[in-house]
Amino acid sequence: MTVYDHKDTRRSTGSIFTKTVLFVAVLLLSLFWDGLYDVSYSKKSFQAISTGATFHIDFDDGLWDGPILFHTGNGKPVHIILVKKAVQKLYLYCYDGHYQLIKSYNCSTGERRGKKQEEHDQKTPEGIYFNIKVYRDSKVTLFGDRAFGLNYPDIFDNLEGNFGSGIFIHGSNQTIKPFSTNGCVVLNTRDLADLDRLVSLEKTPVIIGKQLPYRFETAGKEPAELMMLLKQAMLPERYQSLNRKFGSITVFGFKKRIVAVSEVKIKDGKGTHGFSKIYLYRPHKNRLVLLKREWREQ
Repeated sequence: MTVYDHKDTRRSTGSIFTKTVLFVAVLLLSLFWDGLYDVSYSKKSFQAISTGATFHIDFDDGLWDGPILFHTGNGKPVHIILVKKAVQKLYLYCYDGHYQLIKSYNCSTGERRGKKQEEHDQKTPEGIYFNIKVYRDSKVTLFGDRAFGLNYPDIFDNLEGNFGSGIFIHGSNQTIKPFSTNGCVVLNTRDLADLDRLVSLEKTPVIIGKQLPYRFETAGKEPAELMMLLKQAMLPERYQSLNRKFGSITVFGFKKRIVAVSEVKIKDGKGTHGFSKIYLYRPHKNRLVLLKREWREQ
């Protein structure tokens, strides 16, 4: 297993200009692009939906009720990993209508404080991330015996002009010191093995923030209009006219970032089974902009 976590304090002199141009470009695309095959979708129908009351946000203190905004539920609990950089802790929660803290671990994040914005800036990103790579070794190294690559930068980071790559949750055979990594989230080797035993890290979303902006109250009842639009957005165009059955739909939120995930069975005579993930940006309380759809067939 090779995991790179380089240190480099060089900063691009043109980074501010580049980020501004990228932000404007992606924003214009999100508003006017009519969709790419299997990865994007028309956003027009989402722009007029009022979400201020829907998502039960108290704008006086800026807190969400919880990291899970809605969960349609099918009797199965949802697991979620939360990393609170301010106290160097990783938390594993289970949600089955109520939040239950399963376990917490000491961790270490970027040597430099703040949200990752550039390659080699020694900062840990903040947002809602998912595992995209799994490395396992038979021997313990500086990076432990396993590592789970996160999908940084995602579409939200692209929108905000955050760059870089190679962000992992991985172990270490050395003593974990606070704020000592080059951007990765690092646990003691034994703690990461324990976390891996308790939950499927390949399927569990990871929310990272300086603070966790949540009350950890029960998620609200999903509004029918929003659920209808989410289901429509989750399907590739080639399946729009076919009968389908959605599994549980879970909607995660962190600041202006919202991600909805669901398994879908397509009744096309082939037994097509897919997993859909859609990314919605919330520029203000009365608007949702659909940025991207990721569809994976199994």
